[in-house]
Amino acid sequence: MKKKVLKIIAFIIAIALILGIYWVANGLNGNPISKMLAKKAANEYLEANFPDTDYYIEELGFSFKFTGYYAHVRSESSMDTQFTLEIDMLGNVFYDTYDDVLKGAITARRLEQDYRALTDQIFENPAFPYSTDIGYGRLEIYPQEAMDDPLVTDIPDYALVQEDLVLDQIYDIRELGKQAGHLVVYVDSDTISFELAAEIMLGIRTEFDKANIPFRAIDFVLQPPLPEEGPRTGDRINFDNFPYEDIYEDGLIERIKAAHEELEAYYAEQDGK
Repeated sequence: MKKKVLKIIAFIIAIALILGIYWVANGLNGNPISKMLAKKAANEYLEANFPDTDYYIEELGFSFKFTGYYAHVRSESSMDTQFTLEIDMLGNVFYDTYDDVLKGAITARRLEQDYRALTDQIFENPAFPYSTDIGYGRLEIYPQEAMDDPLVTDIPDYALVQEDLVLDQIYDIRELGKQAGHLVVYVDSDTISFELAAEIMLGIRTEFDKANIPFRAIDFVLQPPLPEEGPRTGDRINFDNFPYEDIYEDGLIERIKAAHEELEAYYAEQDGK
């Protein structure tokens, strides 16, 4: 009798372990039934909400973040029509990101990627004469809501309004770079001086001018190299949103000093709050 009870207990434990493993796996990867329901729900959602379109499901996958499925949707005829449906385990679509298409967020992302690709031609070129810890370019594009928010204080006055972008329009990326291109450059050097910072800034402008890749402003940091062990130490020179038009030799060192001191004063003020 005792052996029989032990077998029953062992059987119950085994079933519990199997159910536990299944529950964990289901929470991480989903299951065939819920995936089938998700696919059906996604197709029905597109038919009901976007009839007479060429939208299709590019990818259907499981997200452990919200324990459900996502469906990435694209259009055959519109490069900027890309959005996501979020679907629960019972096959209910509870959220979509189509609003991003309407508000220009997808168009903005395309343009930012195109500008980034242009600036990468400079920063990733082995012939680029400076050792950059960080080097990239971005377009300053923001939603109108953020630009109108008094609590958002880091949007430059030359930024483009996201909602003004036209779906699928082919833009001149270089012209957009001239209007709203922003470089972020961190240069490593054993020498830290305003004279060297000015020299490098002139060199960066020359490299971008030769490649015909315009930019509007630059964030710049001149810093000591990262040691093999431990954190980076020592003084550094840094300033942000330095205008392209101010990068010329006459008086550049003084303008850089002023920009550096202004940023340091801002950091000190923020630290004191």
